[in-house]
Amino acid sequence: MLRGKLSLFGMFVALVVAAAWPGMGMAADITPDNVGAMAASAKTAQDYEALANYYQAQAKAAKADADQVKAQFDAIHKKMGKRTGSDQEVIATQGTFMREARAHYNEMAAHDTKLADMYEKAAKSAGGGQ
Repeated sequence: MLRGKLSLFGMFVALVVAAAWPGMGMAADITPDNVGAMAASAKTAQDYEALANYYQAQAKAAKADADQVKAQFDAIHKKMGKRTGSDQEVIATQGTFMREARAHYNEMAAHDTKLADMYEKAAKSAGGGQ
């Protein structure tokens, strides 16, 4: 009986310590599903730095997606001179998609970079960084 009470007490102490420790697990635990809650509860420089790192990673991924779309188009449609007919129409349609997709991903990257910069400034204001 005592053993059960001690393990329950140990779990309680661990939860209290985890709740009291600012920013515990923030960097590793930010996902698209919880980023809003993490941003709303951020209070310390470590919290803001974790959010900045998250958005830097998101910007990097969006830039990679933009590059991927262009590379895929270029691999499928190698330069072969002027084309005519339905082949040219397909290439033009896919070219339009490629340009719009790249613009979308690059816009996402720019937005994420701005958010990362904002959180880096917040981290410095909260006492972190240089």
